[in-house]
Amino acid sequence: MKMNQENVARLYQNEMITESGVLNAVTKGWITIEEAVSIIGTGNALETVRSAKIMEISKACNMTIVSGIDVDIQGRSDHFNLALEDQSNINNLFRVVELGGTEFPYQADDGTCLVYSAKEIAQIYIAAQTLITTQTAYHNALKAYVNALDSADQIAAVQYGMQLPEPYATELNKKLAVAQEQMNAIMKKLEGAV
Repeated sequence: MKMNQENVARLYQNEMITESGVLNAVTKGWITIEEAVSIIGTGNALETVRSAKIMEISKACNMTIVSGIDVDIQGRSDHFNLALEDQSNINNLFRVVELGGTEFPYQADDGTCLVYSAKEIAQIYIAAQTLITTQTAYHNALKAYVNALDSADQIAAVQYGMQLPEPYATELNKKLAVAQEQMNAIMKKLEGAV
């Protein structure tokens, strides 16, 4: 059965799904936020739109992180997926360097397993952590902005990747500056050890 507004409405009316199921249908792209409001009812439209938007931006954040990073290494661009298991692998790879390893084999997304130097491993780790931190902090700031809005139309207009208004942009930039300082400190420490 193809999911559309009529099918989701029927499931909701027959109590086979709850409001969160309707919101999940929005996240999956089966119905629009406006259709979800019409299914759940306009009595709590603002909160329906808010919940759907938060789910939408969370999904966009996750997709951005999982899509990964490109790291320039020795004149080529190696791509690394950042699904949770890949994040764990990169963290473990970096742990080898922290413990004194000078090189270690790892596989970029193209399937080629290469021996990366400690410096290259640190580059991969820092690029991954920078993307994860940037996207997560942006997501949290955008979510705070959505939670502060009091109009369903304003909430519906919010898009992942948009420029944050003040004071959210300034707060985000402060947090990202702290993260960048720490990444720079890690690289400096590793350069002294290698």
